[in-house]
This record gives sequence, C-alpha cells and structure tokens, in this order.
Amino acid sequence: MQRIAKPSDYVLQDILGRSHYVLPWEDKLCPGNPTDDPESGAVAYNKHMLERAHNGGTALVEDPVSDAVDLALKTPGEAYRALADDISAAYLGRYQFRTDDLDSWPAETKSLRAALVFSNDAIRQLSAKQVMALRFRATQA
Repeated sequence: MQRIAKPSDYVLQDILGRSHYVLPWEDKLCPGNPTDDPESGAVAYNKHMLERAHNGGTALVEDPVSDAVDLALKTPGEAYRALADDISAAYLGRYQFRTDDLDSWPAETKSLRAALVFSNDAIRQLSAKQVMALRFRATQA
C-alpha cells in the first residue's frame, strides 16, 4: 500500500546546491519529489501515486531524455535547435544541464531542460543515431 503525502511530510534538503523539499520515504525522483513547494508537491506526488495504483502498481514511466530528444528533433524554432545542440554537447561531455543556468534557458524549453538536470548520466547513454540526428538538427536554422 502506498503512502500519500501531506505538505508537513516534506523535509528541506540541499540538492545540487539548492534547497528543495523531499519526502523522506521516497528514494526515487518522481512528480512531487523533490519540490520547491510542499503544498503543490504533495498534490503532484499523490496524483502520480494514484495513477500508479490504477496501472497495477507500475508508475507511468517518464523518460525526460527521450522526451527532450524527440521534441528537440521534431519541434521547429531556435529554442529547440539550441536544446538539440546542448543535448549533443552533454553527450560529448562539453555541456552539463545545471540548475544554475535556469534563468538563461528559453521559456519554451525550460521544463525539458530542468528535467535533464537529473539526467546528465542518462544523456551519455544515447545511441549514436540519436546523437547524430541531434547534431544535424543543431546546425539547422
């Protein structure tokens, strides 16, 4: 049986140099954990756990790297071209998604980039085909 979260359950913790609220019993990243606001975090976490319960105990697995790669390749515009460039640079070890850069990210891709902050290692697992497609996209206007 899954425990639901209350705002008072959250504990303030330092993650990558920034203070976030986390649920002490949840060791995985998921919607609502970590969060900047315990009130909205509890709502997001409980919604995620409800979806998980309705799917037979398995969460709807989100893959931020795959989602970002797909959108960077398919969505027109400079923000997505720059995202493709940054993902391919992260694969090559020349770039890293960090929360310190949050203010400089384009609004269109900010949520995708924020999810990639916790996925820098997973980016290095991309296939050569994906990286080449990203590098090609990065050269397109």
